[in-house]
Amino acid sequence: MVTECLADNMEPRIGMRGFFAAFLLFVAMTVFNLGCESLQKFEYVQPKMGTGFRMVLYARDKALADRAAKAAFERVDQLNAIFSDYDSNSELSKLGQLTNDGPMSKPVAVSPDMWRILQRAYAASEESDGAFDITVGPFVRLWRRSRDLHELPTTQRLEQTRVSVGWQAMRLFPQTHSVLLLKPHMRLDVGGIAKGYTAMECVALIRGFGIRSAMMGAAGDLTVGDPPPGRPYWRVTVQSLADPEKSDGYVKLRNASISTSGDTQRFIIIDGQRYSHIIDPRTGLGLTHRIGCTVISPDGTTSDWLCKPPCVLGPERGLHLIDQTPGAAGRVVTLDELGGEQIYESARWRDYVLNDGQSPD
Repeated sequence: MVTECLADNMEPRIGMRGFFAAFLLFVAMTVFNLGCESLQKFEYVQPKMGTGFRMVLYARDKALADRAAKAAFERVDQLNAIFSDYDSNSELSKLGQLTNDGPMSKPVAVSPDMWRILQRAYAASEESDGAFDITVGPFVRLWRRSRDLHELPTTQRLEQTRVSVGWQAMRLFPQTHSVLLLKPHMRLDVGGIAKGYTAMECVALIRGFGIRSAMMGAAGDLTVGDPPPGRPYWRVTVQSLADPEKSDGYVKLRNASISTSGDTQRFIIIDGQRYSHIIDPRTGLGLTHRIGCTVISPDGTTSDWLCKPPCVLGPERGLHLIDQTPGAAGRVVTLDELGGEQIYESARWRDYVLNDGQSPD
C-alpha cells in the first residue's frame, strides 16, 4: 500500500492509488466472503466398482449439487463398463478374450479412457521394473480361487499361469491408440490404477459445474479440489496399518490425490500364514510381509499405482521410486511378527503432514 508522509507531526495517509487498491481489495474480499458464506456442504455415497464412492462438495444450492453428483456417479458407471474385470462385456474383458486362442494377430484400437490407463500402466511397469504390472490378471484370478478354497495354488498351476503374464508382452501404438497382447490367455487387471483415475475424473467433471471445492473417495483412493470455504486445505486421515480403526495422523491437501495400499482389511490366512491381497508379480502369490504405503501426488492415477511398488520392493527401493516421481510424496509402514512398527518417509512427505495442534481453519 502506498503512503505519503507530509511532515513529522502529521499521520500518514493513503495516496490515491493506494486508496483505490485498498478499495478494490476490500470489494474482492467482501465478494469472496459472501461467496464462501453462500456455499453449502453436500455429501453423497453410492456403491460402485465393488466399493463405496463418497463425494463431498460445496455448492450454492442443492439442485446444482445434485446435478453434479449425478453426473459424477454416471461417469463412474461409464468407467466401470470400461475397466471392470468382473464384467465379461467390459472393454477390458474383451481385450483379454481376444487372446483365448493365442496372441492377438493385430493391434486393437481402444477407447480414450482405456488408452490413458494403458499408457500410464506401461510407464509404471517400466519405472518400477515390473513391480507394478497390469498383466497380472491371470495371477489375480488364480489368487481369487485360492481365497475361496483356502488353499494355495500348486507350483505347476503357478508356472502354467505365469506363461500368460508379463508387461513386456503388451505393445502400445500411440499413432492409432491401439494395443497388441502377445501372449495367450492374457488378462489385464487395472484394479491398482483405475480407482485413482476415476476419483480424479469425477472431481474434474464436478469442476465443470462451477464447483471447485469437492472431494471424491473410493476405498483407498481420494482426490480433492480446492479446499472447503474459509479453509486453507482439506484435512485427510492417514489410516493405521496396525489398526485400521485408528488414525496414524493427518495430511493437508488441496488440488491433489492420495492413495493407500496395504492388507489392513483384505487378506487371507492359509495354513497359519497371512497373505495380502496385493500380489507380487514375481511369485504370483499374495505378499506375506506386513507393509502399507500411502502416496500423495498431483493426480490420482499416479498416487494409485505408485503406492503398490513399495509394498513389493520394500521401503528403500519403493521410496526411491517415489522420490524420483515429480510432485509425489510417500510414507511406508512395516510391521514385524510382534507388531513392531517401522516408519519410512520420502523426502517430500513432511511437506504435507499436519502437525499436532495445527488447525485446518
